[in-house]
Amino acid sequence: MSITARKLREDEFGLWDAFTEAAPGGTIFHSTRWLTLIDKHIEIIAVVDEAVIKAGVALVKTKKNGVSGYHIPSYTQYFSPLYYVEQNRKHSLTDEHDCIKAILDLLKSAKHLDFKLPRGHQSILPYHWKGFDTSVTITYTLEGSLENYLQELNKNKARELKKLLQLVEEGSLIIEQEVKENDLLELLNKTTERKKFDARSGMVTSLVMNSKGSFAKKYLIRSKEHGLLAFGFFPYDGKTVYNLVNASARVNDPVLKTVNLLLLYQAIVFALNTGRKFDFEGSMLQGVEAFCRLMGGKQEPIYRVQKSASLRYSLLRAANQVRNDRK
Repeated sequence: MSITARKLREDEFGLWDAFTEAAPGGTIFHSTRWLTLIDKHIEIIAVVDEAVIKAGVALVKTKKNGVSGYHIPSYTQYFSPLYYVEQNRKHSLTDEHDCIKAILDLLKSAKHLDFKLPRGHQSILPYHWKGFDTSVTITYTLEGSLENYLQELNKNKARELKKLLQLVEEGSLIIEQEVKENDLLELLNKTTERKKFDARSGMVTSLVMNSKGSFAKKYLIRSKEHGLLAFGFFPYDGKTVYNLVNASARVNDPVLKTVNLLLLYQAIVFALNTGRKFDFEGSMLQGVEAFCRLMGGKQEPIYRVQKSASLRYSLLRAANQVRNDRK
């Protein structure tokens, strides 16, 4: 049977969202709910069999380093083609590979393709066969019961968390589940100044303020003495809660300087108490890796596949990789 891909009509986007929820690798970041927060113009390429989507990809066209194409959108952890394995049916790698190749064939004229595959056993062979470069990064996840998690948590982190929770119980710290735009911008600016990076506050503000509670948790922490301390933004789907945005103010108090631990704990409680995983959005940086591990995270690999017609972009990417390797 010949497998072909086609562009979905807008009236079929609801089918796509149902597909992303059912597909093993589907995440909130693949859904139109998320991607329309980034850009209202979405293209969806899918393999459709008798009105049922077997595989597909939702795309947003952007421009980076002067190259237009399908780059991974900002603040989007996973962005890639998906394949659906029907329950009670043996998974056919041949079928999966053929579906992904059909999608890539339809996108062969794109000047740039950049995908970050979901965690798990995602086959990278169709991308390899189509000339994509492949790299691997690491994230950290945790799952199970909250009771077991707290029993196994690193003793130092458990001690720090206990002190913070005591302050919440006393009323010195207040946890809120909504945030005002001016409070969010204040914390983003303080984080940007301290960490010397561009937080793209306009993009973050748009995502946070327009995200609905049905797919994102928001936690704001205030101190009666010090005012605004920290904010966390945690999108989620039926499988996982994702650590996406953390912003905080610097405080010299030895207990409050660990307030991000309390922020993450709120999201971890939500994840584990609802049967979801928690994804730390890990990092290859040594300090971040150590923190995720001490917080109970387990390593999981993530494949990233890229293909660009731009020599300039490829050289910039290679130079950036050299810099990262030297850190």
